[in-house]
Amino acid sequence: MTELIYEHPLNEKLRTYLRLEYLLAQLHSLNDLDSEWQQQAFFNALFDLVEVLDRNDIRPDLIKDCERCETALVAWANHPSVSGDKLKPVLQKAVRLQTELLRSGKFVGNLKEDKFLSPLRQRFSIPGGTCYFDVPQLHYWFNLQLEQRQQMAASWCHEFGLLLEAISFVLGFSREKGHFTAVVADNGFYQSNTDQHELLRIRYPIDAGVYPTVSGNKYRYAIRFMQLCDDAGRSNSDQSISFELACC
Repeated sequence: MTELIYEHPLNEKLRTYLRLEYLLAQLHSLNDLDSEWQQQAFFNALFDLVEVLDRNDIRPDLIKDCERCETALVAWANHPSVSGDKLKPVLQKAVRLQTELLRSGKFVGNLKEDKFLSPLRQRFSIPGGTCYFDVPQLHYWFNLQLEQRQQMAASWCHEFGLLLEAISFVLGFSREKGHFTAVVADNGFYQSNTDQHELLRIRYPIDAGVYPTVSGNKYRYAIRFMQLCDDAGRSNSDQSISFELACC
């Protein structure tokens, strides 16, 4: 039986983290530049990343979150059932990330000033603005040798190296804190209070024929399971849904 895991952030910081994780994964999956349309998608993901980072200075939040991870790891180190050998490299990574984040500048500083990318970014925000008569430099770039294009793409992706490592570490740590518990949504609806959690993870079977929608915040949340409907697009499910929930 195939299961899906749906994640829903309960605050704006986690929403930004998840959005960046998604865009970073998309960017790195496209940097082979196998086709013209893959190259277009690569630049779309690149400029979406720059836009999100330009609007949100997440570096202070990442530093605080790495510090919180370090504090939790130090506390766990005193527990007799925790292996110190396994904990040590994770603790060292939390400390190293804090140091590197403190020393780093803005994540998009160099990319915003790039003479090739800056005019392209303006055109990519316009529907159909990437036609070749608007950006002849892009048409030329698409026809350079593949190795040359890949080298340039790799240098742009390298700008996000620290960001990717920090986001992966913080989100991975957050996900590991939550443990899945079996619950039931009566008539497709479930609600509960939270202990100031930041992330909900919902695991459910795809053959149930539904998908979850979540509303709420770090104190209280509600989950409504919906089903696709030809007439209205979607409708509330009135069946009882067994699923697993992790609050992180």
